[in-house]
Amino acid sequence: MVRKALVAGMFYARDPNGLRRQLQECFTHRLGPGSIPTPNEQGQRRIIGLVAPHAGYMYSGMTAARAYAALAEDGIPQVAIIFAPAHYHPGAPFAIWTRGQWETPIGALTVDEELATELAKAGDGFREDFEPHLGGFGYGEHSIEVQLPFLKFVFGDRTPSIVPICVSSHNFSQLCNAGKKLAEAITRLQRDAVIVASCDFTHYEPQAVAEVHDREALNRIIALDSEGLWQTIRRYPSQSDVLVAIPMIEACKQLGAKEGKLLGYSTSGSVTGDLAQVVGYGAAAILR
Repeated sequence: MVRKALVAGMFYARDPNGLRRQLQECFTHRLGPGSIPTPNEQGQRRIIGLVAPHAGYMYSGMTAARAYAALAEDGIPQVAIIFAPAHYHPGAPFAIWTRGQWETPIGALTVDEELATELAKAGDGFREDFEPHLGGFGYGEHSIEVQLPFLKFVFGDRTPSIVPICVSSHNFSQLCNAGKKLAEAITRLQRDAVIVASCDFTHYEPQAVAEVHDREALNRIIALDSEGLWQTIRRYPSQSDVLVAIPMIEACKQLGAKEGKLLGYSTSGSVTGDLAQVVGYGAAAILR
């Protein structure tokens, strides 16, 4: 089971050297962290949750780089579990890609088959389901794929294994319970895990509106307030991608999370200068 890189050449560069240059620019850009990170072998591994955007790198890659720079400084996780929206092909509430590898132009990432299979047996919406990960209507699903070159670029030969989960659930109780089920599986299998919520924030609102709405959602995330985040998304439904942060928050709380930290925020307007209709991009970490 090899999942091909479906949006290479669209959301990010297809050529390996071009992609490496693009990633370098994301880290060194004025909107990024400012330098290319080196994984900290002695890191404390306090980060158990991460929020990173999933738009094209020219728009959101700099904010995503802030998330992955913080993760590199924190240490080297064993596995990255990625919750991401199913944009084109809804499937199981939590559709898990359970085996094989995911290709990127700079190398493949391996699925943690033991953890993925354990989770697929957990019920409550978790199920092996490959279709949502492929996309539909002629579009490849990008929401997990765009995270993977960052992991490969930053960690190289020490790249974590992955558990890709496409989320179709919009049910608050189910989203919360998914986080608890994940935490139980991580604990049973004794994984050093980071749980990534791959999400963009406000879609196609004026910059001034997006900044206010997105700050409210980000504040709820770093307060570990799933209920408050749910209510925020209900008020501002153009943030619906951010639903995937709810299982991430709940899993982190079960795993001993103590605090959240805002790492960065930008919008598409920060790049294009068009502030009439923007998409918001946030980066945050949840720490034990």
